[in-house]
Amino acid sequence: MNEKALYASFYERLLSRLIDSLIYSMILLMPFVNISMINVFTILLDNISNYILYFLSVASLIFFFEIFMISKFGGTLGKLLMGLRIQHEEGKYLSLKDAFIRLTLGRAVSGLFFGLGYLWIFRNGKHQAWHDIVNETVVVRKLSHGWLIGLVILISFIFIDIGIFTGIISGFIYNLPFYQELKF
Repeated sequence: MNEKALYASFYERLLSRLIDSLIYSMILLMPFVNISMINVFTILLDNISNYILYFLSVASLIFFFEIFMISKFGGTLGKLLMGLRIQHEEGKYLSLKDAFIRLTLGRAVSGLFFGLGYLWIFRNGKHQAWHDIVNETVVVRKLSHGWLIGLVILISFIFIDIGIFTGIISGFIYNLPFYQELKF
């Protein structure tokens, strides 16, 4: 892996993370559309408690899903869609243990000092953040125009998320008299 052109840039990695975030927010927000349409207090409370359980369950599943995806396929959904792969410097995919360490301790290290570890990508010849250096990993580019694919996907998911968010706001506006009557 000596060719600098093969390493993913900061912006490609950021774009792939934004795609991941929009996918996850879509999954987490969809049930909220139904909750916003409820105008019976007891049903509302029941659904809110169900949503909290849903949120915690899905957040945990996303965490383990990312570990599995990095280990088995070399990246999260955003990275895979853009043609990026997370691998050891020798070219092998990460083990489950390595993926877990990279996502937990590694990202914690990179987030220290106001995210300086992520900005380290600009200084490092292999475009490694601190969590990559600690885990001896690199993010490589498998598609030359993956950023363009990523941009199209990002824009698509932005519109989908806007649609979901609009549905939530519409539900709250529709039920505004109900919410104004609630006394806590």
